[in-house]
Amino acid sequence: MAAVQALVVEDDSEVRQIFREVCSSCDLEVHEASRGDEGLRLVEGGDYSLLLSDYMMPGMDGLELVGRARQLHPQLPILLVTGYATTERVVGAMQAGANCVLEKPVEVPRLVDTIRNLLGKPETTAGDRPRRRKRFGHRFVSSFQGRMGQLADLMEKVARTDCTVLIRGESGTGKELVARAIHEQSNRARGPFVPVNCGAIPESLLESELFGHARGAFSGAYRDRPGRFALADGGTIFLDEVGEMSAAFQVKLLRVLQEHCFEPVGSTRQVFSDFRVIAATHRDLTKLVAEGSFREDLYYRLNVMELNIPPLRQRREDIGLLVEYFVGRFNERHGLAVEIDESLLKLLGRYGWPGNVRELENLIERACILRGGGRMHSSDLPPRIFSSDGGAGVPGPDLELPEEGIDFYAALEQFENNLIRQALERCQGNKNRAAALLSMNRTTLVEKLKKKKIA
Repeated sequence: MAAVQALVVEDDSEVRQIFREVCSSCDLEVHEASRGDEGLRLVEGGDYSLLLSDYMMPGMDGLELVGRARQLHPQLPILLVTGYATTERVVGAMQAGANCVLEKPVEVPRLVDTIRNLLGKPETTAGDRPRRRKRFGHRFVSSFQGRMGQLADLMEKVARTDCTVLIRGESGTGKELVARAIHEQSNRARGPFVPVNCGAIPESLLESELFGHARGAFSGAYRDRPGRFALADGGTIFLDEVGEMSAAFQVKLLRVLQEHCFEPVGSTRQVFSDFRVIAATHRDLTKLVAEGSFREDLYYRLNVMELNIPPLRQRREDIGLLVEYFVGRFNERHGLAVEIDESLLKLLGRYGWPGNVRELENLIERACILRGGGRMHSSDLPPRIFSSDGGAGVPGPDLELPEEGIDFYAALEQFENNLIRQALERCQGNKNRAAALLSMNRTTLVEKLKKKKIA
């Protein structure tokens, strides 16, 4: 049986090597070219299952290569990678025939996911821990127990449809990751995924950003520019932090969701786009509706299917899996060789994680960089991990018991560890003075330090 072949066209030898290794990991036999015109000659004479090309190259740029390749092979999956993914460049690439456009630098897991989706290959579970299950690609890490299992079941159901989805969850829980996973499992996976952070775009620019504008619509509008809804044609638009939109703009958005057409700023021309909407917010929209700051009709238009992502403190069984994933990723990204200490996982499992998965990701990257190699130690972690309230997860004397309950003995141990560390720090490591501060026998303190492995 003939091998499944991929053509990689990239003028940078180091980047080309990365692309070659990624394609090989996806069971592809790789052919290479360092120039666009050379790549076209290979396309003309070869039978490829994937074309992965850079944008800026000598001889012929990636945009022309994509267009010529699409004419020769209408069904060929094409992935274009560019260092400057401007709106105009992405639109031009999609119009030329690219199935997907990624911006450099591309994380290897995302590149693998994209290639597998373009090829229609299922995810592999080889090399995973027995307790880890993959259902939505490399970046979606969970044991899928309890509420995460229920969430995954709902995601699989809504992915098979075109219904509008509203994702709710605290900041840092991974709302965009859930949206991407739904898109990649849907029949729109070959179309674009267009994310928009509605809270990060000034109100004066939001209409132009979403609907586009015509030439001369305002000062600086030197040419027509398509908006995000136009870019999402055939794919999915992800409206993050939709609760931050003003009441005036909510009216305009409601009409677009109902009609799937809109007018670019400064134009009277109606533009139709076949998009799917996935929205997300960390705010309670029902409360905003009751207060009159969010339109009730828009809320019901967005909330056809609601998905709630539990905070990390309510899915502690996933912390070890996430740490393993992040350590592996940052080792690869920064050229490190950090290992995980099981005792450290227990400590991280007791912290409250007010910043959720994003906070854990940033903390692990920091710890990996500080450690560089070998086993990660508690000294690599920031002081807040040892705080008496456990990052809002373990109550102190004046705090109420969390609604989700608490591990009583773990809370006591963490409180004790924190007191010992504070005493040692205050006494600059002098055990006699630290024991006196704690009204404790020095021998008892030393034994506790050994048992708890506190340096």
